[in-house]
Amino acid sequence: MTNVFENQYQARGLQSQRRYPNDALIGFLAGHYFGLPLSERRQIKVLELGCGSGANLWMIAREGFDAHGLDYAPSGLTLCQQVLDDWGVSAELKQGDMTALPYENADFDAIVDVVSMQHLTLEQHRKALAEVQRCLKPGGQFFSFHLGQGSSAFAADAPRLDEVTLADIPAGYPLAGNGQTAFLSANGFKNLACDAGLADVTVDTLVRSYGQQAQHVEYLVLTAAKG
Repeated sequence: MTNVFENQYQARGLQSQRRYPNDALIGFLAGHYFGLPLSERRQIKVLELGCGSGANLWMIAREGFDAHGLDYAPSGLTLCQQVLDDWGVSAELKQGDMTALPYENADFDAIVDVVSMQHLTLEQHRKALAEVQRCLKPGGQFFSFHLGQGSSAFAADAPRLDEVTLADIPAGYPLAGNGQTAFLSANGFKNLACDAGLADVTVDTLVRSYGQQAQHVEYLVLTAAKG
């Protein structure tokens, strides 16, 4: 993995990323847990992979979960702590690599990823998903919001690290300049999750257009469980 995001955090601070949580993530958490009273929600241990500057994690903490965040970029974690403090909430933060999670087996009720795992190569995806499976409790839930191959940038004439990973999205395309970026197909992502031992895998898609529909970005919304 690269230090692209570390450089962005140092250069732009909180302006380097969005400030508010992902809609699909809110829907996932609501569907599984928002019906629980706060007293029970506090017992639900949720880990965000690639928490960055905390746009999702503050919401997870504010909704009463036992919130944990992991990021590869130390400066991102510094910003994340600042955001948590601004919202008056707390979470346990760790610096680390999602392909070798610094947590015990069966540690979390839910593990979530919003556009972070997509910066892994295909082989790194396999390792990260195996780590997700290892760290989930039996019956635990996994959520990922990930770029799909229906995105215009996937067809770009750009250097590739493997069959799904661009060395970077070229200038002129949405989300350019964020370093290595993988685009998965719905079936490919589902197969990777199943190969890692996850069950009840579902994948839905969202498409957003840019430049008066000149370009498109496809997102895959994957959910799964540890059997």
